[in-house]
Amino acid sequence: MSKPELIYFDGPGRGELARLAFSAGGVEFTDTRHAMADWPKILADPEALPHQFFGQMPIILHGDVKLAQSVALSNYAADIGINTKSKQDLVHRCLQVGMAPSIALSNYAADIGINTKSNPTAAQRGLDNMMLGAHSDLQAAMYKVLFGSDDSKAAGKEALPAAAAKTLKGIEGAYGEGPFLYRTDGPSLGDLAVFDAVTSPFPGLKACGIDLEAYPKINKAVAAVADDANVKAYCQKRGF
Repeated sequence: MSKPELIYFDGPGRGELARLAFSAGGVEFTDTRHAMADWPKILADPEALPHQFFGQMPIILHGDVKLAQSVALSNYAADIGINTKSKQDLVHRCLQVGMAPSIALSNYAADIGINTKSNPTAAQRGLDNMMLGAHSDLQAAMYKVLFGSDDSKAAGKEALPAAAAKTLKGIEGAYGEGPFLYRTDGPSLGDLAVFDAVTSPFPGLKACGIDLEAYPKINKAVAAVADDANVKAYCQKRGF
């Protein structure tokens, strides 16, 4: 496989942890850097790579692997480098994640459950973590509708459709024929993140009135997760 390529600005920010992880693991990578002044021009081009990935950078390209969301990138860079040397146990893998506690907990819950069935590759873990980052972005946008002053909530409600559309476009593009991201026998952690972002009563895209008709692959995935026997049993008893 060719060298991984990290695409980001010519500075540290959200791309530096992945650069450090590649370097510490002895992984040669192409460090593609854009000047900050070029960002408006990049965004103005509808064919530009960031538009495939939530309208943001950093991005990693590595053969067939295409990832966004800085946490997913950092984990992928570690998984193909330093983690091949350390063979971490589940607890230390999640401590390494260096992300929001909720995402670390989700990783641990998956590692002692569904991941024992599928044994995801580094690329598949990266895909799951990209969806966790998207889930976090969607929740952040939805919480602006639900909390704050009346004026701030009104502003959040007005901004939500555009904010959600940017993230949903990236999620839709990550799915193949599906219905799941990569598993054939049930949902992965990434699929569960998409399901929760769409169906949760608080906060959830449907509950917030977001129209999902333009995202057939997301709808297909959500329906398949809802039909999973274990997920269905939990949702019936969870009490909300």
